[in-house]
Formats: sequence, structure tokens, C-alpha cells
Amino acid sequence: MAEKLIAGLVCAIVALPVIYLGLRFRAGRSLEAIAGYNPERVRDKAGFGRFVGAHVALLGLLTLALGAVIAFVPDHVALWAVLGFVAAMQVPVLRLVLGIPKFHQR
Repeated sequence: MAEKLIAGLVCAIVALPVIYLGLRFRAGRSLEAIAGYNPERVRDKAGFGRFVGAHVALLGLLTLALGAVIAFVPDHVALWAVLGFVAAMQVPVLRLVLGIPKFHQR
């Protein structure tokens, strides 16, 4: 049981800074921390920050929920729930990859 709690705690430790960064991006701050961010090429900086920030914060929240599942859900259910969370994490990742270029000027 202690291993499950430690794994859940690890997920929380990873998730909290990700959520914090997502909220900062959403507020339009620290955008230079985003890989490939070039302020001269982004036409809508506020929209870009909201878009990236919302998806990064969502990834952090999903990671936090994943940690809770790992720590507190019985093993026979946890395997499928973890698989579901990992699959759900692909949605914001794909939206980021496909959506970021829409904010760049040609």
C-alpha cells in the first residue's frame, strides 16, 4: 500500500508545477518558456497564452487525478483507470501540437 501512496505523491509533485505553469501561460506570463515561442511570429499573444495555458493546466490536472487513482483505487480497477487517464492525456497533447501553428503568422 505504501508504494501506491508514494506513486500518487510522485504524480502530485509532477502535476503541481505543471498546473502552475499552465495558469501562468493562461495569464499571458512566462510565454518565453514555451519551446519554439517567437513573439514576432505570434499574431495573438493573449489567445496563444490562453490556448497553451489551458491545455498545459489540463495536463497537470489529469496527472494529479492519475496520482489519486494510483494511490486510492483498488488494483483491479486502477489498471483500467490509469489506461483511461493516459489515453485522455493524448487529447490535450494533440490539440497543442495541431493548434499552436494556427497562432503563427505566415
